[in-house]
Amino acid sequence: MRCHLPGAQTILGHGSHRTLAWRVPAESPVPRAHGPTLLQQRVSTDRVERLIIAYDTTTPSVFALRDAARGLGDLLWMIDLSDPEMANPSRLLSRVGTLVNVAGLTPDETIEALRTVQPTGVVAFNDRTIGPLADIAAALDLEFHSPEVALRLTDKLQQRRAMASAGVPVPDFWELPYGLSHDEAVVQTESVRLPAVLKPRSGDGSRNVHHVRTTEQLIELVTTPPAPGQDGDGWLLESYLEGPTRPVSCFADVVSVESFVRDGTFHPLAATSRFPFAEPFRETGSILPSDLSPSDTRAAQDVAAAAVAALGIRCGCQHTEVKFTPDGPVVVEVNGRIGGAVPELMALAGGEIDLYRVAMELALGVEPTVTLPLHFPRVGFRRLATPPVAACRVAAMEGHEHLKDIPGVEDISISRLPGDAVDWRLGLVELVFSAYGSASDYEQVDERRALIDETVVITYDYDTDDDQDDASGAGVTEDPAGAVTVTSPER
Repeated sequence: MRCHLPGAQTILGHGSHRTLAWRVPAESPVPRAHGPTLLQQRVSTDRVERLIIAYDTTTPSVFALRDAARGLGDLLWMIDLSDPEMANPSRLLSRVGTLVNVAGLTPDETIEALRTVQPTGVVAFNDRTIGPLADIAAALDLEFHSPEVALRLTDKLQQRRAMASAGVPVPDFWELPYGLSHDEAVVQTESVRLPAVLKPRSGDGSRNVHHVRTTEQLIELVTTPPAPGQDGDGWLLESYLEGPTRPVSCFADVVSVESFVRDGTFHPLAATSRFPFAEPFRETGSILPSDLSPSDTRAAQDVAAAAVAALGIRCGCQHTEVKFTPDGPVVVEVNGRIGGAVPELMALAGGEIDLYRVAMELALGVEPTVTLPLHFPRVGFRRLATPPVAACRVAAMEGHEHLKDIPGVEDISISRLPGDAVDWRLGLVELVFSAYGSASDYEQVDERRALIDETVVITYDYDTDDDQDDASGAGVTEDPAGAVTVTSPER
């Protein structure tokens, strides 16, 4: 299959994330799927907008959120100052908004503390805050997910049940509680079909997700006490989905549909492709816009729209993961917030949209300033280096200082240094580095991906006592992101 970027135009500028640096093509590579073509600019009022943002270590860049909110309203940072990690960011947050310290407060006390600052909206940028913010929004009469919708967005079992009941294509699934005895596990796993994917009912970032191949492995996993901090009321087991019988992408057969809903109407913004995944199911990067054909893009958007409707979502941004199978696209998961790094990828691709601002506008109940369909004259990409399943520590890293010299690479983040521990079970938290860039087409994306992979050489130490059930060829050299050289346990 050929990789190409329909409608690509000449670059007018280089080395900037600003969307004005690129010419917008005359026609969209993907036909409009849902909703109106133009959403009107917001109308000015005398009301002072005050937006609640729950801040923690996973919140997007304060500077990006500050810039997105310019001229829109004041930011109210809901923060727990008893967390030592919040000491430094709190000083910055106080300069770009109002701090509301909720340390030690009960849910009711938190609501009353927020009521005093007169918020007019609330927005979530990660999954773990959706439930608490839904209760706050309901008490303060703010536009947000209802508590019932929030439960479907944060409990994978409840979400799958709602989608399946509405006829949305989803994997077969089974509920498995935490704390099963061996005998209980034998009984409860009799009817499941393997291979399968085991994950906590609550959680994000591919944490504690396992590829289950045998009944013995499954029983061992579900009878082992959950890891400290592992969320949810138990496990969700889903059937493993085979890929399609025809090529749908030059990259992986999983995409995400980026969208928003206003007054119950679904508006697709873009589809995002994935680089091939690392074992067991960890992302190694993404590409926006997707290289899906227009018909496959529409099919992914249609199942995403059906899933969003099945969950009862009435407002806000969504990030819906879809896998192509021999039977067509299947919904893997719906997230009731912006997808990680999607605003940055849209900027790199030259899209004339600030997705953070759109999320804020939706939260405040005003029309978002965006013209649909979006046009992307370039391709934005993010390459992630994840540790092998068997690795326990970064032993050495070379070449990362040269990433900035690779054409098209515009931003680099080093998350782990030699001597730092790594644990694949923590998912995206355990990135070693990430590199953001842009390209003129998909062939150039792959060329730059290869340059990134060749430039950085990472050596890992291994824990030979680690459980290797999730590794493919565990205990030997593994190249999960195509970007690293790793040691074997014997070295």
